[in-house]
Formats: sequence, structure tokens, C-alpha cells
Amino acid sequence: MASIKSGYGTISANGEGTETQTVQNETVQNETVQNETAQRQVTLRELENFVSVAKHASLTLGAEAVGITQPAASASLKNLEDTLRTNLLVRRRGHGVSLTPEGELLLAEAQSLLDRASDLTAVMHDAVSLRAGRVLLGSLISAAPIVMPSAVRSFVTKNPQIEVEIRTGSQDELLNWLRTGAIHAAVTYDIELGRDVRFFKIIDAVPHLLLPASHPLAGAEEATLEEVADDNYILLDLPLSREYFTSFFLAAGVPYQPTRRHADLSLVRSLVGNDFGYSLVNLLPATDVAQDGSRVAYVRLRTPVPPRALGLVERVEGSHPRAVEAFLNHARSSLALPRQSTSPHGGSHG
Repeated sequence: MASIKSGYGTISANGEGTETQTVQNETVQNETVQNETAQRQVTLRELENFVSVAKHASLTLGAEAVGITQPAASASLKNLEDTLRTNLLVRRRGHGVSLTPEGELLLAEAQSLLDRASDLTAVMHDAVSLRAGRVLLGSLISAAPIVMPSAVRSFVTKNPQIEVEIRTGSQDELLNWLRTGAIHAAVTYDIELGRDVRFFKIIDAVPHLLLPASHPLAGAEEATLEEVADDNYILLDLPLSREYFTSFFLAAGVPYQPTRRHADLSLVRSLVGNDFGYSLVNLLPATDVAQDGSRVAYVRLRTPVPPRALGLVERVEGSHPRAVEAFLNHARSSLALPRQSTSPHGGSHG
């Protein structure tokens, strides 16, 4: 096949050859550059540089305003134009720069975005300082109404600019929320926590018999399960609670035979107050009056099973905003039961 050499490459007799291949290579290269540009994202720094140059109508003055050199500003603008695939400025030697129609459009959008970014920075700065903030705290559903409101009230009275939200759930829910960042910390027991969280003990939750006020043992300082073995047992049927309370029966050798099971602690108290049976609890409220007005009594349970530790749980990794740290420090010293349980030896158990 005949071919002709020219300054533009080698052309074959049928019009095909290295010139065609050269054009194809250039097309591929152009498409590659376009793809790389399309994948690249505009940065806030580039927009800031562009807005500064546009407002000063000068590369030199615009660069000085944002603290960079003129060559750096020029390179930043070129990257921005390459990314957006359009000319934004007309550079006129000795006359500064002027905006193209596309540049005018971008200027308004860029300024709005930079203003929003500045607002966001201010909001987050306040959030990680003590000037403002939001604390998301989880708690076991059985512990929240007894230990949380007083601690939160004393904190927000001193720090009214900080909002504290309480979210209640089971142990599994609390740990899941903690690990996914849905809450900052949680009030729960030192049980099945895992190595990715740390526990700070606040109180020992001492087990008690929950009895009707008319029960013969209602005025006793302490009692055993054997002494109520013939009474109906109402189980507070919550995760962790049922396993823990079962261990008392196993330790005492008393048959475990609940006649009722309820997950609502308020309902359990009212049932006990109306003489349907007794129950077991380890967090004592402030009064001996159930929600329906009936009266109950709390008697310390004599058992070899140790009390549970109630405290604050937080993630091992990461750090907290200052507002969260402030609340956690406050909670470590202020979380407490409304009333103390006196041991038979005269000590007190929180």
C-alpha cells in the first residue's frame, strides 16, 4: 500500500494512517482531562480567592486581601475555571480584571456559600465552647425519671445557654446510640458494655423488696426472699433487670415463679400498692406513693448478690465539645438517688 509522508504525519493511500491515529490519541487525552476535571470539586478556598479578586477587580489586591501571592491567586483561579470549564474573569494588563457573565453568576452564589460557611463555623465554635451547645444524653428507661431530672435542672440553671436532651431506651439501644454517635453519653449499669466504651461509676444500686405498705415486713430494715416466698411475685420485665432479679432467687434457693410480668415500672408500683404482690427494684424514688396514690414500702434485700453499679458510659475514642464535658463533669458529682438506702451496718449506699 502506498503512503505519503507529510508534515502532519504519514497518510496511507486510503486516507488513513498515523495522522488519524494522532487525532484519536488527542481525543482520548482531551476526554481524560475532561473526566479528571469533572471529578474534581470546587473548594471553599478557591471560591474565597475568586470573590476577593472579583471584589478588588485586581489579582494583586485580591491576593493580598486573602493573604496569598499573586501567582498563587492566579493558579487558584485557573484551577477554578478548569473545574467549571468556563472563563470567569477577563484579565486586562494595566486595567485589572473584570467578570464575565458566568463570573457574575458565580460571584453571587460563591458569596452566599461563603457566608453560610462562616455562619456554620460560628455555630460550631459556639457548640464546642461554653457559649452554647447541645448535650444528648441517653438513660435506661427505669433510671431516667429517678436520677436524671434533678441533675439536668441543676446544670441548666447554671448554664442556661446549653440544651440537654434526654433519650430513654434499653441497654442495647443505649450502646447502639452511643456507638453510632446519636448520643454523647448514657446513664446505665456496668453490664455487657464492651471495650469500646468507658464506664464511670456514680452509685451502687442496692436491691430492695417493693412491698405493699400494709405488708408485715413493710417496717423492717431488711428482709430476705425466703420471708416473702409465699407471696405473689410481680416481675419488672425489662432487659437486664429480669436476669439480675432472677439471680436473687437462685442465690436464695427460692422458686422463681412470677405471677405477673410488666415492663412499666410505674404499673408495677401501683400493682404492689394495691396488694397484688411484691416486686424487686434497685432504684428508690423519693416517695412511697405509687402513681395511683396507693402506698408502698421499700425494704433492703439481704442477699449475697452484689449491687449493680450505675454510672455514665461514653465512647473511648473521640472527644466531646466543651458543653458536653461540662455536663459530664457536673453529672459525675450530682447524679444521685432521691434518697439513700441505709445498710444494716449503718453505712449508706447510693
